[in-house]
Amino acid sequence: EIIDRWRLEFLSIINIFIKVDALWPIPKKWSRGVTTLRIYPSLKITVSNHFSDPFIQQAIHAATQRLQDFLTDEKFSPPNKNNFPEEVSYRVLEALHIELQSGDAELSLDTDESYDLWIPTAAPLLLSLKAQLRAKTVYGVLHGLTTLSQLVYENDEMLVLPFAPHRIIDSPEYRHRGLLLDTSRNYYPVEDILRTLDVMSWTKLNVFHWHIVDQHSWPVVSEVFPELSEKGAYDPKKMIYTRQDIDTIVHFARQRGIRVIPEFDMPGHTASIAPSHPELQIGTMQHAYEPPSGQFDPTADETYVFIDKLIAEMASWFPDKYFHGGGDEVNLRCWYEAPRVQEYMALTNNTTTNTDNPLDTNIQCNYNDPDIISTTMEPLVHKFVTKQHEIIRNQGKIPMAWQELIVNQRLNLGKDIIVQVWNGDENVKRVVHAGYKVVSGPAGFWYLDCGHGNWLGNYVEGNSWCGHFKTWQWMYTYNPRNGLNKKEAELVIG
Repeated sequence: EIIDRWRLEFLSIINIFIKVDALWPIPKKWSRGVTTLRIYPSLKITVSNHFSDPFIQQAIHAATQRLQDFLTDEKFSPPNKNNFPEEVSYRVLEALHIELQSGDAELSLDTDESYDLWIPTAAPLLLSLKAQLRAKTVYGVLHGLTTLSQLVYENDEMLVLPFAPHRIIDSPEYRHRGLLLDTSRNYYPVEDILRTLDVMSWTKLNVFHWHIVDQHSWPVVSEVFPELSEKGAYDPKKMIYTRQDIDTIVHFARQRGIRVIPEFDMPGHTASIAPSHPELQIGTMQHAYEPPSGQFDPTADETYVFIDKLIAEMASWFPDKYFHGGGDEVNLRCWYEAPRVQEYMALTNNTTTNTDNPLDTNIQCNYNDPDIISTTMEPLVHKFVTKQHEIIRNQGKIPMAWQELIVNQRLNLGKDIIVQVWNGDENVKRVVHAGYKVVSGPAGFWYLDCGHGNWLGNYVEGNSWCGHFKTWQWMYTYNPRNGLNKKEAELVIG
């Protein structure tokens, strides 16, 4: 029932954009006619080039079954169906032939997701009407089947496919089309995540950015450090993700052409580690950019031993080539005022000028980061991120990072990394000018939690830290490549 409700809501939104023959997203090339065909759930589907990879066979079988289930359950009759072509054919689209051109089932940033869909209105005498779907990879096949499902409507208790013949040649504009889900601030059961992945596949989104841990809770059940979830989860029995849960989510996503990129944000946003490993944390007692406050101690060798073991375990659970290491909102004053950091800086002859502030074990982390603090503490950011990225690379992964490491800390990182920009359109330009690939997800346009009130401050008009509620009309006004030349625009991959 939940999936059916989401499908109806999804199709209702589609109906807003283009008459009744709407596809979301719009294909790159699309020609159509003036004939309405009939179609039945019993649509016969055949596949040529049966490759031996069991995943390919399973993924295509599951996708064709979803298509036929969709046709069986289709109840969407658009209110403006009078716009259907007047010419109604009594011919039935009886078959679909899928031509898969490659047995490569790798799902990566560079995967070919293109497809070519042909739905005719005529066939040689005595032959059934057959659609053709061609794709280089199984993931192109998945997208083509999704497109076919969006062309079908209910009309007078019949399933119809209007505006035939259709010729659709499609490929993505952006290689990375993602949705970030934060499961630390708000825990989502596995079944809700699977439902979200289903909805993502209907719009051909291909990256599930799993912001899996943060300050508020640690729901991942590590087999190396089980104490993390035992002491850091909202509920260590119910509000957790086991290795089996993660395997289920990764497999479910891959069958829908969706990569899963985990994010373990460091060195900030790590207060949920403090209940089990207080020796690794600084600033756990007072406020920071967002309470509760907590950052890794960048001076302790034990910090890097812990991170090495944790990332080695988590990297083995997530097969994607990229591993997000975070790096946003590092509060430098939090380190600057910490006794352990003061001692470290003195021993390394990088003494701070913090003589006017008495040291306190209850570190107060606030927004005030004067230039002297930035100048003094940035070497520690460099030290931490350099070691963290080395650990990630040792696991055969490529790091992803938030914009602050480039824009604020001005670190020189490997040009193969992906930098994620979340705040300020101008930061996209800054990052691409530095030569990095960019994924843009601006809070001012695309954050879904905006405008619902705030946990900090008194926003009497219902706004929040990221302003007003972002309507779909407002979201569509943003172009991540706006103001960039062709070479720069190529670096904005999503």
